[in-house]
Amino acid sequence: METAKRQCEGRAAPTERRIRRPVRRGLMYLAAGAAILIAALWLVGALKAGYFVVDRHVMVPAANEPETVTVYPAEDRHFIEIDGWRVAYVDEGNGPPVLLLHGCPFSSYEWHSVIPILAQHYRVIAPDLLGLGDTGVRLDDDYRLPNEMKMVVGLLDALGIKQARIVGHDHGGATAELLMKYHPDRIHSLVLTNVEAYDQWPSAPETPFLKLLLNPITGPLFRLAFGLTAFQRDAYASAVYTPDHLTDEMLAAFTRPQISTPQRYLRLRRFFHWQLDREHNLETMRAVDGMRKFDRPTLILWGRHDTNFGPPIAERLAKDIPRVVRVQWMENSAHLPMLEEPGAYAAALTQFFSEDEDLPKPTRQR
Repeated sequence: METAKRQCEGRAAPTERRIRRPVRRGLMYLAAGAAILIAALWLVGALKAGYFVVDRHVMVPAANEPETVTVYPAEDRHFIEIDGWRVAYVDEGNGPPVLLLHGCPFSSYEWHSVIPILAQHYRVIAPDLLGLGDTGVRLDDDYRLPNEMKMVVGLLDALGIKQARIVGHDHGGATAELLMKYHPDRIHSLVLTNVEAYDQWPSAPETPFLKLLLNPITGPLFRLAFGLTAFQRDAYASAVYTPDHLTDEMLAAFTRPQISTPQRYLRLRRFFHWQLDREHNLETMRAVDGMRKFDRPTLILWGRHDTNFGPPIAERLAKDIPRVVRVQWMENSAHLPMLEEPGAYAAALTQFFSEDEDLPKPTRQR
């Protein structure tokens, strides 16, 4: 009986092996197919991400790019040469100049709902910062904060503006902090909104995205995902308090100027590389001594629910800047109050601008 059992098992074993071989072979083919698909996707993503762009001295964006890439209609867009950069800016209205400096990874589009309101009483100028939007830079240029400041001063000079009311948000606010130290005479009054400051940037919510984008292995796949509206919505979710504010139109306006060509995306990667550069981050710490001597009226106008740059940063700035008039909270906003509450935000600016001529001198000594 035992002999018969062994004979049956012996006959079964080859049968099982014959079954297992095709299964293993099928799994191997499946794994190979998946690997080939991932490799193909990586290659497509690498092409879109600018991995194979050879000429790093080319101007990006090129002057002849189609208008569909830009956020603003051609008639509302101006360009001017500043120190070799082709600076794109909006210039609307008449009256005392107001300069709006946007954050990253945005463009002057973030002010598009505020500009028409302010332009009723002021000349409103909103440039795209270096490395973002439609401002032309070379891929081997330096887009760090000292050069952002240099570009802003050059723009004011080119437009014949000696002094302006300046509103800085996020990275534009960090640029304004350097102006407070090195060019305080160019600032009539100042508004800071959810800004990069001290050593508190980049923020915790955005850092994982930056690392994925900059990693040479995950970067191409990130680029492919970044072209999808659902992924964009997730990436920008921390910027708003009310998710419905992230419309498809807004997401397209945020991303199109940064990713529409491989060269633009390579420019964005270069910009973000410096966001993770500790030495660059310390530029805002080096500006603190100048901020503590800054004697122009200042409004801290802050989205209350920002998880990128929260209320503690606003309160710290209010203690460090001598002529802070008040800290004013935008109660229904996170990082982008100019887009979440444009009417209330513009009203707060207008009120402050109407006050800043007659505000008393500071009593605090620094």
